[in-house]
Amino acid sequence: MQPTELDIKQIIAILQRQRKLVLLTVLVVVGLAFAYIMTATPIFQATALIQIDTGGSNLLDPSTGDNEQSAILNSRVDSEVEILRSQATALAVIQSANLISDVEFGPRLGMMEKIGQALGVSSMTVSLRSMLGLGQAAAPDGTSLLNATLQKFEAAVDVRRRGLTYLIAVSVNSESPERAAAMANAYVKTYIERQIASKTSSTLAGRDVLRRQITLAQQELAKSEDLLNSFIEDNLGQLEAESGNASVADLRNQLDKAKSDQRESSGILTSAETAIGNGEWDKAAATLGDAALAELAKQRAELAQQLSAEAQGSAAFNDVKEKLAQIDTDLAAQSSQSLGALQSEVATIGKRESQARDQLRTTLLQSDLSSQTLAGLYSLQQSATIARNQYQQLLSREQDLGAMANLQIADARVVSEALAPSTPAFPNKKLTLALAIVAALGIGVGLAFLNEYYIGGVTSASQLSNVLQAKVPVAIPSLVLSADDIVFADQIVTAPLSVYAETFRKLRSTVDNSLAQLRGEQFRTSGDSTNSHGAVILVCSALPAEGKTTSSLALARTYAMSGMKTLLIEVDLRKPALSRYSGVESQVGLLEYLRTDKVDADRSIETIFDPLSDMAMITAGGRSNLPTDQMINSRAFRSLLEIACKTYDVVVLDSPPVLPVVDTRYLAQYADVVVQVVRYASTTQGEVREAANLLREMMRPGVQLVGALSHEQHHSKGSGYYGGKYAGYYGEGE
Repeated sequence: MQPTELDIKQIIAILQRQRKLVLLTVLVVVGLAFAYIMTATPIFQATALIQIDTGGSNLLDPSTGDNEQSAILNSRVDSEVEILRSQATALAVIQSANLISDVEFGPRLGMMEKIGQALGVSSMTVSLRSMLGLGQAAAPDGTSLLNATLQKFEAAVDVRRRGLTYLIAVSVNSESPERAAAMANAYVKTYIERQIASKTSSTLAGRDVLRRQITLAQQELAKSEDLLNSFIEDNLGQLEAESGNASVADLRNQLDKAKSDQRESSGILTSAETAIGNGEWDKAAATLGDAALAELAKQRAELAQQLSAEAQGSAAFNDVKEKLAQIDTDLAAQSSQSLGALQSEVATIGKRESQARDQLRTTLLQSDLSSQTLAGLYSLQQSATIARNQYQQLLSREQDLGAMANLQIADARVVSEALAPSTPAFPNKKLTLALAIVAALGIGVGLAFLNEYYIGGVTSASQLSNVLQAKVPVAIPSLVLSADDIVFADQIVTAPLSVYAETFRKLRSTVDNSLAQLRGEQFRTSGDSTNSHGAVILVCSALPAEGKTTSSLALARTYAMSGMKTLLIEVDLRKPALSRYSGVESQVGLLEYLRTDKVDADRSIETIFDPLSDMAMITAGGRSNLPTDQMINSRAFRSLLEIACKTYDVVVLDSPPVLPVVDTRYLAQYADVVVQVVRYASTTQGEVREAANLLREMMRPGVQLVGALSHEQHHSKGSGYYGGKYAGYYGEGE
């Protein structure tokens, strides 16, 4: 049997043996799960559903995004999912809903802090720090409170994309169903508001960049126009002569007249604005040529003179002052009207000048000029045209961005608002109990196998077979000694039809089969002289008090009663017990034989006989107070064993326990079969397995290990492997 082999029957047998442990585990785990369900605070989950709009969110250009690929659109949706999950969105919701002071999501005392307050530990800590001269622990600042709230809120929020659709579910868990729905709706609302604000801010930032570029483009345009105009004006005489066009002179006169009028009007406008700014109304009226303004200025001068003559604070003074204020208002209105008219005139003259210049430019470009002059003129004209087009494009785009900033809509919309759930999402009672049962069964089965192979003692022959990975033919029952029996092994002779005797006959049958497989022939079961070499059977145990000596005596008596010449050698020189169990002692035992300094030919040992059978025995004699492994591994012991094998059909070795002393490991190399006795529910499986591994390291190839479970407990009459309807076969039926 390989260590890794395990069939269904063995698994079922293991579970049957460990059924109490499995059942107890199931009851404990399910009980804990049930208690948790009864005491856990119910958590409700509300879900709001939003849809990502992949196109049409730009009102000025609704076709944007229609031609985007599916992979790009999926990436956009995944990006929005990550934005929804981001701490920035959660922080915005916390700030808008003021969750820092919220009872559920805000910072609160943990279980340890509550216990400390209940026991007064918190105040004791403050007093202790004061006694030691240490400062008090700093109170949590705003950042730590915000982080604590953020962690709780993030744990309560779940954002998931629904498959490959453009739908995103935002779920919020809360102890209150209404609170869960309100927080889910607030979450998606904050997300949409932040999205609109982000798009608006981005648009306005782009517009500001364009405004700076427009200023530069305007300067460039003015520079280009000035260069072209300067070129024409500086070379106007030459251009007129080269063109030979009479209209050029006329346009030149119109341009000069417009420029002269422009200078004159601009001078008048500047003088009038200066006079009005200084309050010189008479000068302003004269400059503008406005009779109404002159009349108002005259009236104001008279009122000012009259006001200076009146006593301050008198009724006449206040009346004149009020009239003077009204005159000032009328002067401002009249002067503004006159200035507006003059400004319109200046603008009209400017247009006339610009038209004259444009006509002159067009006429010159259409005239028959020299190639050099025409090339220079065209170059300046082209530069001005390009600067004008760039300026117009930037100005148009700046106006579009300004309009877009006021027309931004979100790329997402709520398709299903969160509603207050009617049933809690946590704990799921049915699922929790189902998982608890499955987990309990798994844990129970795991503990069963752990207890079967590593922790607990051995309680059945099949379990011992699994642990030893060897044949275990019998479980030796534990008996109550009668008045006629000294030890259990006496029943082999005194009660040959008993369960105990039959058990050792089964053990002998298995040992015989193992010997036959080793020797390649049927092991002889009678005292036939053709047996040239007796079989050596080593009986051992992992620890003391497992029934090793009793089993050695019983097995040897079984062979003796079958007619085979049998010798039982007590090799446990540390703690011998065979003389006490058999009732006879030898004068020269194995210890004296091995300790003597004589040569092999002069060594002597006393062989005694069992009082209940024809079995011969060599007892240990005394008890050694020195290490005995060198004696066991000596040439004298090997010679003794060789002589015994030539003389007897079966030689049974009662060995010391394997784990405490090393002697049995040396004895294992002489054995043809090793019988390991294990006490029922006493020796741990680790100890049994360790002893078996140590023995296998020393056993010869082909030698088999046979297990025997001793002191099996039967809790009621007729239980176990024997009894009940089989009682008549063992002499117990009547």
